[in-house]
Amino acid sequence: MKLGQEILYLSNADVEACGLGLADVELAVEAMFASKAEGRAVMKPKLALQAPEQALFLASPGVMDAPAYAGVKWVGVAGNEARGLPHIAGLILLSDAETGMPVAVMDARWVTGVRTAAITAVAARRLARPDSATIGFVACGLQARAHLAALRPHFPLCLVHAYSRRLSTAEAFAEEVRAEGLDAEAVENPKDALAEMDIVVTTTPVVPRTEPFIDAAWLSPGAFASMVDLGLSWVSDSLGRLDRVVTDDQAQAGSEGLAYKEPYDGEVADLVVGRLAARQSAEERTALVFAGVGLADVAVAGTVYERAVAAGIGQALAL
Repeated sequence: MKLGQEILYLSNADVEACGLGLADVELAVEAMFASKAEGRAVMKPKLALQAPEQALFLASPGVMDAPAYAGVKWVGVAGNEARGLPHIAGLILLSDAETGMPVAVMDARWVTGVRTAAITAVAARRLARPDSATIGFVACGLQARAHLAALRPHFPLCLVHAYSRRLSTAEAFAEEVRAEGLDAEAVENPKDALAEMDIVVTTTPVVPRTEPFIDAAWLSPGAFASMVDLGLSWVSDSLGRLDRVVTDDQAQAGSEGLAYKEPYDGEVADLVVGRLAARQSAEERTALVFAGVGLADVAVAGTVYERAVAAGIGQALAL
């Protein structure tokens, strides 16, 4: 690649061909949070744009010193089920942080899936009980699959409860999970995806927004919940039952209008550097409410780009 003269284009297939493992992704995300805590990585709250009755568009920027890249993820979010298209689609533009020159454009699908699950894994290692054996999912799409894969290396998971708006979707996910050697059950009531579960992951679509239907009272003592859906599927007034709640970025959380209205105990970055203590008791109910961290996309995209250049993957385009 000739800096300032070429840019590397990576399709989703190219990104996957780079062969990053889940451990690589989690390492990149955890290092990003450490840099964020130390002020060496900077981001701004995402920009949201939406014309009446059109898709929601989001731009999430961030810049890091190691690896030294700046980037922005441009995403469109729409209710595309009837069209047979993905709910979320986007691209990541990556630039060299020192010179400002663009170096890559890549499909955001794989990066979005794995970096989100890695954020949960980084938080769960500190907020979930180490002996967590049961996990419940509300919504059973890409993020449910990515989260199960990211969490299994860290916890002795053996039972999955799956809930989705369509029972057939939950049943298909449960069948996949059983094929991977875990017990799994599709449930018709969302309460059954939370009750007696050690870990809960909610990933309901943000567009169109779902009316809140999950009550935090359903969580068992000692449970950890990852609210990937910004907590919008949760009844806001019930979240006061939680003992400790963190987010990935407080500035973003403030601008996003998340379901959790109380002051956060801190950020994932605080947990990573030890500024915020990890779980304090086996009975503590803990949660991560996602706001959205563009820095995570930059961190993983930078690793993908370097792997692609080393392996000769992708298409060089003239600037």
